[in-house]
Amino acid sequence: MCTYNGARFLEEQLTSLVAQSRRPDEVVVCDDGSTDASVALLRTFAAEAPFSVLVHENQDRLGSTKNFERAIGLCTGELIYLCDQDDIWDSEKIGLTENRFIANPNVSLVFTNAEVVDDNAKSLGYTLWERLRIDKELQTRLRTGRALEVLLERPIVTGATMAFPSRFRDLVIPIPGDISLIHDGWIALMLSLVGPFNLIDRPLLKYRQHQAQQLGVPNITRPASILANANRRNDFEPEIRKLEAVCERLQSHEHRYESQHAEILRDRLNHLHQRMAISKSKLSGVRLAINELVSGRYHRYSNGLYSLVKDLIK
Repeated sequence: MCTYNGARFLEEQLTSLVAQSRRPDEVVVCDDGSTDASVALLRTFAAEAPFSVLVHENQDRLGSTKNFERAIGLCTGELIYLCDQDDIWDSEKIGLTENRFIANPNVSLVFTNAEVVDDNAKSLGYTLWERLRIDKELQTRLRTGRALEVLLERPIVTGATMAFPSRFRDLVIPIPGDISLIHDGWIALMLSLVGPFNLIDRPLLKYRQHQAQQLGVPNITRPASILANANRRNDFEPEIRKLEAVCERLQSHEHRYESQHAEILRDRLNHLHQRMAISKSKLSGVRLAINELVSGRYHRYSNGLYSLVKDLIK
C-alpha cells in the first residue's frame, strides 16, 4: 500500500484488510511524506493488526510510481497485491485471487473488476471494467495469450485490482521514469511477456472517486472518428521509448525468463522506427512505406493502408 495524505479514507481501507476471509500475511505501507494523520493511523493499525505490518516513511517525496516501486521491493510474501489508500476491499478479494494462482501456477497476473463509488462509498452505477470497455471479447483476448497485444493498444489493468507472484519482482522493478506508463501499466505490460493472465469478472473492491485523488477512473471514450485520427499528428517517440525500455528489461533477464514475444517486440519497434522515418522524409519514405507494407507490419502493428497514407501525407 502507498499512502499520501489519505487519512480521510484510510481507516476504511485498513478495516477491510482485517476483514478479509483470507487475511494477508503482511501489509507493507510506504508513506510518501504525508502531513495529515495518515502515519499516526498507520502506526496504530500496525500495533493492533492481527498480521505483520511494516510502515516505511520516505525521507523524500517519490511520487506514486516510485513509491509503489519501493513498497513492492519491501514485500516478502509469494504474492504481491497492490493496494490504494482510499478503496474498500471485498472480504473475498485476497482469497479468490490467491485461488486463481493456486489453480494455475503459470499465471503471471490476476486482476479483478471493481465497483466505482463516490466519496461516501455509494455506487456510481457502473463498474471499472464498464468504464474501461473491458468487454467479453477483450476478456477472451486477455485470457488466451493475447494480453501483450491488448496492452500495447492501451493500458487497462488498474493497480488496485492486481496481484502477481513475487518471483517476477526483479522483472518489473525498477520502474522506468521516462516512459508514458505509470506503475500499473508498466507492471501489467512486463508480466504479459512471461505468463498468461487470469481475470475475475466480479467487483472485489469499491474503487473510490473523489477530488483529492491523484488518479481516478480513466474517461475512456469510444474510438475517435477517422477524420479526427487523420488530423492527429503522428508522435512515435513515446511509444518507441516504452518499447525500448521493455526490450531492454526483457533482454537483461533472458537468462531467467523465456518469452515468445521478444521477437515480436523487436519487430514492432523496428516498424515504429520506420514509420517515424517515413513521416520525417516523405520522398525517401515512399520506399520505406512500401517495404513496411509488403512485410505485413503495417497490418500487424498499425492500421494497414490507413496508417501508411497518414504517414506519407502528415
